[in-house]
Amino acid sequence: MSTTITAVQGDHIVSVVLIDLTLDATTYYISNAYKPVTYDGNTYTELGSFLGMDAISDDIKTTNGDLSISLSGIPSDADYMNIILTSKIKGGSVIIRRGFMNKNDLELDTSQVFTRYSGIITNFAITEDVDILAKKNTNSITVTVASLNQLLQQKVKGQLTNPEDRKRLFPSDQIFDRIPDLQNLHFDFGKEFTSGGNYGGGGGGGGGRGGGGGGGGRRDRQRIVDER
Repeated sequence: MSTTITAVQGDHIVSVVLIDLTLDATTYYISNAYKPVTYDGNTYTELGSFLGMDAISDDIKTTNGDLSISLSGIPSDADYMNIILTSKIKGGSVIIRRGFMNKNDLELDTSQVFTRYSGIITNFAITEDVDILAKKNTNSITVTVASLNQLLQQKVKGQLTNPEDRKRLFPSDQIFDRIPDLQNLHFDFGKEFTSGGNYGGGGGGGGGRGGGGGGGGRRDRQRIVDER
């Protein structure tokens, strides 16, 4: 479904990127604005920690793709270096929005904020750049985010036919409890069954009760019992 963005129809456009970064049940609000921005009751910190991110591609067909977000390792309102090293990072969620400011007072127009990307953190990297001559040490953090569509394609489909996987979903269900006992048994599928309980076999076609085929059936049945 298409969305009409009236802010881009003007001659002067002032946009801002708003990022909701959730790490270990704590959400951090970051923007590339020059001052704090408030949206939906949350205050997004101004440019400083947020260094940049990859371009977001718009495709008519749903496609997969990773997105990298770069953060500064310099402690600010939130020490992201320490957060990355001490928190559970993988599995965190990221929501990226683009908003537009009023060109007259440079305040965020909350009616012109649109979600551009939503994904899950799959990896991160810490880069350290040391300039010995200038005696400077610069740290940066890159977070890799996978789109929700990509994660859905990697989702395990269905259920494994073993007791462990069944009890993971239904702890009290016993329907697969006999699978380990049955998986190594030998079954002669296709053998003809008679009313007397003997199986046809050998050279005979039907395998009656008193015939040679019946004897072969008894031996087959005895072999199955012995294997158990």
